[in-house]
Amino acid sequence: MIIILTYVTGGNQSENGKTKIFTSTLYFTLFLKATAHIATSVFIRLRIFLGRDKLFKFHTEFATLTEQFATLPKPAAPGSLKTAHVNRYDCGLKVEVILSGISCAIFIADMWHVHLTDYSRGVTSIFLIVFPATLGYIHAIFPYLLTFFLNWYLEMLRRLVQFDNTSVEHRVKLYCQLGRNVASFVRFFGTCIVIDMAHSVMRIIFSAYFLATSVTLSYQNFRGIVSDAFIVAGYFYLVFMICRKGSKLESWSGYFVQNCGRCDYPEGEKFFGNDRLFLINSRNVKMKRIWIATDYFRVNLGLIAPIIGTVTTNLIVLMQFQNSDKSTAC
Repeated sequence: MIIILTYVTGGNQSENGKTKIFTSTLYFTLFLKATAHIATSVFIRLRIFLGRDKLFKFHTEFATLTEQFATLPKPAAPGSLKTAHVNRYDCGLKVEVILSGISCAIFIADMWHVHLTDYSRGVTSIFLIVFPATLGYIHAIFPYLLTFFLNWYLEMLRRLVQFDNTSVEHRVKLYCQLGRNVASFVRFFGTCIVIDMAHSVMRIIFSAYFLATSVTLSYQNFRGIVSDAFIVAGYFYLVFMICRKGSKLESWSGYFVQNCGRCDYPEGEKFFGNDRLFLINSRNVKMKRIWIATDYFRVNLGLIAPIIGTVTTNLIVLMQFQNSDKSTAC
């Protein structure tokens, strides 16, 4: 309600007796951006809070699965992991989280400093720009939460492929348990992934629009330009990171299925694993690849091209509306 009121009443603001004019396109884009930040942050946190029992059950199964993979015999190949509980992706993820957290903290502090030291700004600024943008920066941690689980799934798949001194039957059983845990991950986080992806794409579009608008102004807001450029690059990287993890998950699971088919396993021999019948021979393995498939799309690198097309199209439309507003004002 506060955002709606500021949108209705804040079109032209007075500053030291002079009129500060916002084009309708720019102001409406600010309104949509603020709404997207608040709606996404509130929805995902409510979804996690209300589903905390399911989340606890999922995490318990996930922890149990990681312990089972830790019992696999270590491969003798050079360069393999020395500790069973170590994830080869952990170090990179920690560095990214730290750098992202520091960057977001700097931009949040700078944004609040500008707001608090500019006494000409009113209620419209804090509820339309500062507070929603702060939520948006804080929400950037959510993709890294997803990446944490995806990294472990990739680690487990790579261990299944590399630990060839383990029996095929045992590896297939672990693969099935991994597949079920990934399915639980998608059931719980699937809607959140869709909402977060939509929010990321919207933020890329809006920030690219603000960036394109800023560089055409007679006066240059260096802080705003740097912030918008950081958001465009940062959120595109977050989307790319999640999609790349999804593609790697498909690739490694497909490689494992093919690898089982090449194992020296008796022709046509059958065995039961977790109440499912599998037939393994030299040609075929009755298993499916693992992927992150939500109700709306499959998360892999195939999403990148449509996202770039969507961003480009909407940016062009917004700039056309912006030029139309300027022409009307003249």
